[in-house]
Amino acid sequence: MTIVCATHFTTSSSDAVAVAAHLARRTAQPLWLVCVLPGLPLGPSGPREKTVTDALHLEAGVLRDQGLEVEVALLHGKVERALGRLCADVRAQLLVIGDTSHTKNSLFATPVDRIAYGVAVPLIVVRSRKPFEAWAKGERPLKVLLAIDHTWSSALAREWLGGLAAYGPLDLLATHVWSPAAEHSRRGGDKPMLDSDEASLAEVLMHDATAALVGLPPNVTWRVQLEVGRGNIGVQLLTIAAREQVDMMVLGTHPHKGPLARLTSVSHEVLQNALMSVALVPGEGAPAEELARATPTSARGLKERPRRST
Repeated sequence: MTIVCATHFTTSSSDAVAVAAHLARRTAQPLWLVCVLPGLPLGPSGPREKTVTDALHLEAGVLRDQGLEVEVALLHGKVERALGRLCADVRAQLLVIGDTSHTKNSLFATPVDRIAYGVAVPLIVVRSRKPFEAWAKGERPLKVLLAIDHTWSSALAREWLGGLAAYGPLDLLATHVWSPAAEHSRRGGDKPMLDSDEASLAEVLMHDATAALVGLPPNVTWRVQLEVGRGNIGVQLLTIAAREQVDMMVLGTHPHKGPLARLTSVSHEVLQNALMSVALVPGEGAPAEELARATPTSARGLKERPRRST
């Protein structure tokens, strides 16, 4: 399997490349460095394409000297479609990007939003390389908050964390923000809920969440935390993450129909305002084949092979 990292040669992109390289090195996975330029290529490659291609090869060369297997690709078009096509082509299991569009309280979908909902592989949005570097060196576990609920996407995110542990130990806090009234109704309660019902429901939820985490690898230290929902779930998760000083928040995502639904989702709130890195694990996203058909140019055809010295 393969790791793909998108770069635009910014400081944030540099952090993403460093994290992707650490992950690739730990498990001897191939790494693709990719840059996406807007619009379609018009005729032969021009100065812009040459500048970007040279920069990709320069960065790849440094990583190859460190023993990594690295390919590069220069793509054109909408960033989410171009990356989706490449990830499908190379059978990527992870996409890593920097936080180049981190804008507080944006009323519009950012490129990160579009990538999050347009690429059918797990995505890590890197806010800082430092925790990952300490993790890669074996200095400490990576501190992770996993948002859990009753959805299929949440279960997939939990399973994905088991795979992430192959890169190194995790210190996991699994957090369920829940509504007692909604949980009472979900479980078929046809009578008004009593105060004693909330305690029993919390006990059942804790038991279920604990049972679901038992199968995680032995290098994952975990605990479960229940929080009663008080308004905006995304804001509450961010408050918990800040209080616990986690390195990364992990959420399962599922399709949202229409831009308004996406912009009011928990994942959008977290992407916009999280100070820590964020991992999004798609549940029922757009199939890779559909993304490939929607992209006008083939990633394989645009692949830049390593230059050979003469």
